[in-house]
Amino acid sequence: MKLHLLLLSTVPSSVVGYFAQANNAHVEFISLSSSSSSGDVDGSRSGGGSGSSDDGDINEAEWKTLLHSTLQEKLAQLNYIPSDKDLNGEAEGGDGEGGAAALSSSASATDMIMKLFEEWTVKFDKEYESLSEHANKMVIWFENHVLIEQHNINAKQGLSSFYLGHNEYSDMTHAEFCKLMKLGEFTPGLVMSGDEPKELKNFMDKERSPTSNNLRGPSMETPTAIARTLLTSDANDDNDEEVEEEVDWHKKGLLGPIRNQGICGACWAFATIGSIESAMAIDKYNKMSPDEREKLHLSGGDDADLGLVIPLSEQNLIDCDTRFEKGCEGGLMTTTFDEEENHNGICSEADYPYLATDGTCSSSMCTPVKGSIVKDHVDIAPRKTKALVEALKVKPVTAAMVANDPMLQFYSSGIYDSDYGKVTKEMGDPECMRLYEGQDVCLPDINHGVLVVGYGKDDMATTDNKLFFKIKNSWGDTWGEDGYLRLARKDTDPTDPLTNWGECGILTLLSYPVMETL
Repeated sequence: MKLHLLLLSTVPSSVVGYFAQANNAHVEFISLSSSSSSGDVDGSRSGGGSGSSDDGDINEAEWKTLLHSTLQEKLAQLNYIPSDKDLNGEAEGGDGEGGAAALSSSASATDMIMKLFEEWTVKFDKEYESLSEHANKMVIWFENHVLIEQHNINAKQGLSSFYLGHNEYSDMTHAEFCKLMKLGEFTPGLVMSGDEPKELKNFMDKERSPTSNNLRGPSMETPTAIARTLLTSDANDDNDEEVEEEVDWHKKGLLGPIRNQGICGACWAFATIGSIESAMAIDKYNKMSPDEREKLHLSGGDDADLGLVIPLSEQNLIDCDTRFEKGCEGGLMTTTFDEEENHNGICSEADYPYLATDGTCSSSMCTPVKGSIVKDHVDIAPRKTKALVEALKVKPVTAAMVANDPMLQFYSSGIYDSDYGKVTKEMGDPECMRLYEGQDVCLPDINHGVLVVGYGKDDMATTDNKLFFKIKNSWGDTWGEDGYLRLARKDTDPTDPLTNWGECGILTLLSYPVMETL
């Protein structure tokens, strides 16, 4: 669904109003403002009243009247019937049940929509600088609300394996959301500059050598820089061998907390830090005696106080890992591991807090956490579902994915799948990111870094999507399943090089760190 917000400030009219033009999935909202004003129609900060001024400003009561009229017209134009959840004051996405019988008029429907929006602003602590901004955000919120409701109707009918819901991003167009998260600025390192570390080149090198069948790779021997890719014969997807039903490092309580990257496009740093935190905790746990393990409470996920997970500083990486990474403008987990191999460890989050902006390296001002030195890393064979499954038995794995789908902005629950991430470019296309292993294949347009923390099967799923990978994201805990995503896990087809990069390209760029031995 495409949204445009167009401000026409020179219309010869004394009327301020909103009009919508609906054409199937395309909706365009137009704001008409008085030519006697200076352009924008501003009042006081939203929530407070103000009287009409000589320059054309109008007060809150007049804005509400105009918005009421706007919503009535859009309800009719979109042929939208509020759900029972709307009528009950629940703004979490509908269940597909219409509530038209409970409406005495379209006015009551618009009253409820306005009420839901105001409740949402309170829940997520939203404030707007003017009545004009408040009104514009309500327009966007309502359009997103319709998208959520209509998708969930399809999900309830078994036409989708996941549900959408409101979160802190519900007053943003998809373009605004992508700009906030810097989607599309994740992988500057994939453009070959000639200065990349050797293993990044090897990742795309047709002549690279197979490595040991040992999944722990360099962690079992002296770290090397030439044999990091897991390319094992027993990880081929045409192998019918049964795999363990579930691996979930979150449930085991061996992950750090969900964070929110905010206005900084440093998803790469959050994925990298998440993997290092978990790798350190797993190493500690593996060295504990059975008696020591029994004393740990392992049933509460992130809420379990195991005393093993030490939150580390993403800001430390943003400020100090600058050889290949670009701070808030993007980076790669694999090259970050390389940089960290030359550093003396990472400071704690408490000592080096997150600022959501690029800063000056200050790691010398704090003491790195013991055990946080990266000695090496293992690159997992791409395009092989079972290779990732096997690696997840060892520890969580950093991954890149395509996150352009507007639906992903509002993902709430279920097993997510999408056509986004399938490779459509061919050789010779100037937008082909680069070749893979010398084949006539382009990479998916990966633009977001995440941490894969497990896999499982949902027998209660109502569609064919029952198998999934569990993803730890960095969009806050109001997004998804408390900050997590379940992504459809499908076997890849080695004969189809254009579509076997996994759902949303999740099998493109996979790696995990090997930590110093204490």
